[in-house]
Amino acid sequence: MRVEKVALDKTGSFSRIFLDYIASEPKLAHTHSFEPSVQGFEKALSYRKLSAAHRNTLVSVLKEQYEGITISESVEENINLLKEQNTFTVTTGHQLNIFTGPLFFIYKIVTTINICRELAEKFPEYKFVPVYWMASEDHDFEEINHTYVDGGKFVWETEQTGAVGRFTTEELAVLADTIPGKIEAFKKAYAESENLADAARNYVNELFGDTGLVVVDADHQELKAEFKSIIKAELLNQSAFKKVTERSEFLIKKGYKPQLNPRGINLFYLAEGLRARIEKVGEVYEIVDTELSFSKDEILALLDEHPERFSPNVILRPVYQEVILPNLGYVGGPAELAYWLQFKEMFDFFKIDFPVLMPRSFGLYVNRNAQRKEKKLGLAHEDLFADLDALKKKYVHSMNGKLGLDKERADVEKLYKSIHKLAHKIDVTLEDHVQAQYTKHQQCLDRIELKLVKA
Repeated sequence: MRVEKVALDKTGSFSRIFLDYIASEPKLAHTHSFEPSVQGFEKALSYRKLSAAHRNTLVSVLKEQYEGITISESVEENINLLKEQNTFTVTTGHQLNIFTGPLFFIYKIVTTINICRELAEKFPEYKFVPVYWMASEDHDFEEINHTYVDGGKFVWETEQTGAVGRFTTEELAVLADTIPGKIEAFKKAYAESENLADAARNYVNELFGDTGLVVVDADHQELKAEFKSIIKAELLNQSAFKKVTERSEFLIKKGYKPQLNPRGINLFYLAEGLRARIEKVGEVYEIVDTELSFSKDEILALLDEHPERFSPNVILRPVYQEVILPNLGYVGGPAELAYWLQFKEMFDFFKIDFPVLMPRSFGLYVNRNAQRKEKKLGLAHEDLFADLDALKKKYVHSMNGKLGLDKERADVEKLYKSIHKLAHKIDVTLEDHVQAQYTKHQQCLDRIELKLVKA
């Protein structure tokens, strides 16, 4: 396979804030702690700490979650290594799209694994564990319930609601039998797992287990217990809203558009079949779109007894991640890294270490047929990212009339001018009809020209 590189800023596919971040633009210096480089990781190593108690809890939960799964020696070793103070993680996260969803799910994980391998070579006195963080508490089912295979769309239909990681997968197992191709790992995972989170852990382990990748499901009471102090601060003081808003205003002044807008309380209430926003109305905490409500004392008592009923949204999830993992870096896509740059002040307020932010790898597979067309049309690789209509116009213009129908248009125009004069002499009311026919012929030439470009 031939690999050729295209500069990201030549594709027109990435935001200015993302491109400036990876280029170490000075005006973004206060939005992160470390540069996205080996040197950045080296600095992070000197700062990052996680208590032995937190490490022991993490390992205990992971062993519980992996119970009943055949795992590789490298996964087992990595889970045990997380108890050691010289072991750190590099993490990526993604939704539980059925059958993995878009290809960048794979890119994220592969990037994370490769970073850990590079760090292991550079810093042999430390151990590095790649982690896939499942977005098991997400409740936007329509974003994950479909996949595309051979041009066909396959949709998972279910009446289940709430956190998608808790969804049972019987219906999904039936859907898997209708999808073409060798997908035995997915069929087995969906048929034999208790829920979607377990199924995802199973097939990700099947795909990447030999690399030592560890899958984390943070929808767990013991892990949430370690996050209680921040949940409490959010309920009482709405600290995340204040700090993220301040950082967003800073970015606006620097000429960037913030990716996210924080809410007053950046938490959901989580129960079976339910994940709903928590809003403070006066002195009462209301669960949106339900009849549930709590006084201050009631919701704090609930937090103390059932921290697992509180779920961080996209603003607080990164903080939760850094609380429970000995994490050095986060691997994300352009939009993710853009919104992480809004979080530094919030992390500082909560006294949580901010990780190295690393972009995932990017790739575009161009099959042989497409390569031939690219060559035939004289296109550059950068052109493959352009808007289709704009690309067509650019190509026709570049041909300087070789492929266009400019001469034919001129001939038609000359012909209709002659007809127009004749019509005017015979009956002036025929002029509108002649003009309409002229317009139709020009539109016909436009369609023919586009077909010539596609040929």
